[in-house]
Amino acid sequence: MDMLIKNVFTFLFACFFAVSVSAEPQLTVQLDRSAIYEGETFVYQLVLSDTSPHADTVIPDTSVWTDFNIQPLPRQTSSSTTIINWNTTATHSTRFSYVLTPKRTGTFTIPLPKVTVNGKVLQPQKFVVDEGDRQILADYSVVARVIEPDKQDIVFMSIETNRNRLYPLQPLEVTLVVQIKGLPGRFADTNPLTLLRPPPQLQIPWASVENVPRGFHSTQKLEQWLSNLLVRSPQRGFAINDYASSGLDDRFNMPFSMGDLFQKVPLQFSSTPRQIQRPDAQGNKTTYWEYRFSRTFIPQEFGHYAFGPVTLKGALPVVTDANVPDGIAAQRFYAIAKPAAVAVVDVPQENRPADYIGAFGSFHWDVNLAPQQARVGDPITLTLRLSGQGSTANVRPTDLSANLDVATNFRVHMPPTEEIDEKSCTFTYTIRPLNSGEIMFPSISVSVFDVNTERFVSLPSQPISLNIADSESVQSPTLFGGGPGGNVQLLEGGLFANKTTFSEMFPPITFVQWAVVISLLVAGYAAIALGVLLLQCQWSNPKQQRRRNALSRAKSRLANISTTLRGGNAANLVEISSELQGGFFGYIADKLDGAEQGMTTSDACRQLLEHRVPESLVDTIRSALESLDAVKYGGMDIRSLDELTNTTSMLLQQLDRSQWSG
Repeated sequence: MDMLIKNVFTFLFACFFAVSVSAEPQLTVQLDRSAIYEGETFVYQLVLSDTSPHADTVIPDTSVWTDFNIQPLPRQTSSSTTIINWNTTATHSTRFSYVLTPKRTGTFTIPLPKVTVNGKVLQPQKFVVDEGDRQILADYSVVARVIEPDKQDIVFMSIETNRNRLYPLQPLEVTLVVQIKGLPGRFADTNPLTLLRPPPQLQIPWASVENVPRGFHSTQKLEQWLSNLLVRSPQRGFAINDYASSGLDDRFNMPFSMGDLFQKVPLQFSSTPRQIQRPDAQGNKTTYWEYRFSRTFIPQEFGHYAFGPVTLKGALPVVTDANVPDGIAAQRFYAIAKPAAVAVVDVPQENRPADYIGAFGSFHWDVNLAPQQARVGDPITLTLRLSGQGSTANVRPTDLSANLDVATNFRVHMPPTEEIDEKSCTFTYTIRPLNSGEIMFPSISVSVFDVNTERFVSLPSQPISLNIADSESVQSPTLFGGGPGGNVQLLEGGLFANKTTFSEMFPPITFVQWAVVISLLVAGYAAIALGVLLLQCQWSNPKQQRRRNALSRAKSRLANISTTLRGGNAANLVEISSELQGGFFGYIADKLDGAEQGMTTSDACRQLLEHRVPESLVDTIRSALESLDAVKYGGMDIRSLDELTNTTSMLLQQLDRSQWSG
């Protein structure tokens, strides 16, 4: 009997212990592979399971991934319910996924990012890689290899652009060039792709919607572009991005055979090839077959962007014996086309008109006034409208109060109301005439930048004639302060003049009323004094002073950099790039009262995201900071660094205007 009781107690204790353990958060790590070729990516996943939902509060710290470019994917959440020993437990699962692109080839250690739940740093229960489950390392990291492309002269690849520096709305043509070595002898006039099965695989980032660089859109839909490259049996081509007939039959109107019903058949794409002469590995002129895949994009936003890399994996034909029929063998190759960098820049500072409004493209400029007959001091609605084809994302309103011709005859109420969309922007002002008579509202001129001619274009409006009548008095017996007959004299600009006596305007004041007025004055004085005291304390606070001076301090550093660059001191490029990065880091440190020293690009972008800076702006800042890192590898000249200095200044102003919580 005692043994039975002991067993029951042990069973209940084990059940209770199992439930307690299951209540603890569980972390699982998954890595899709441990070895890749240069240009490919790792997919790293963290799965957090807990009895409480933490999807919104847990943010893994990925700053330890310094050897990789990181692209976070949308997090995924799910819930499930289990019943153990009549106890119902709800489990919430959150999956954090990241695409890691190595910055170089070699052997890397991918550390475990810090995952903190309820103040506790979690360690993974299981580490899964492509080889299957295996023991994790002592520091919870995994060693991965990034392999260089094959050294060969059978296939060459490159990415070309029609320009590497452009303005918003200027067309950018991106071309992938693939050159495959021709075969000798009787195969000399044979397209090498016709001898292949299956086709070699191309991974082209801009051949998918989600991987086109942010800020660009294509002039041609993806489906139409791919359809123009599609080849049909018995022709041969390349497989692109795993597109297969069973998944895209409706998109490309592909007929099905019986075999297609049970497996995906890669679609094949090719351009019209041409034979060219180029040196092989030994420097000898050799025939190559060239295939070109071109697509045009339109940039919308300033920034530095990269198209690529593009990879090719698969088998290519090589001749084993030209004298033997079918003397051809398939040899596996891996090749990569390095990314092509482009910079979308603002209009030049040199010769920029003072009335430049910030628009790119071809526009019409309209100015309207209503009504065109009024009295002195009456409100008149002024509408300025810019419409046409182009970018209005950076348009700013015109400061009419600074226009001397306008200020002479009109009082302008600022700021105007704004209505801005993709094709137009409308600014609505309220103005009041100061003088009577036939008044001419002057021509209002603005300038836009025409990207086709790369010149500024002035858009003047036509002058508008107004009939303004005098408004010397207003007849109304109900007006406060009106004298006998209700006549109140007006001053210049339509303001009422005080032409009545004190006794006519106010009734006699009693002692109680005097006491109330004096009490209110004393209370108001005390409130003002307290407010001034609090304001003085706030302004004398060192942290507040540091926050207020953050932007001006950063601008001062950028001004010094611009002076150095104009001096053409090329020997200090690395120092200048570090100081440019310091402009960002110092601004963020001043805003958050933190330390600039030791801050990295990952630290800066993480802090901006934590303080609710828009993700698109953070991505642009990250790209600029990473471009500055390229200086130490010799990837930038003074001219490019000068452009990046202007971009840095623009990004700092956008960051300051975003009113982030820093």
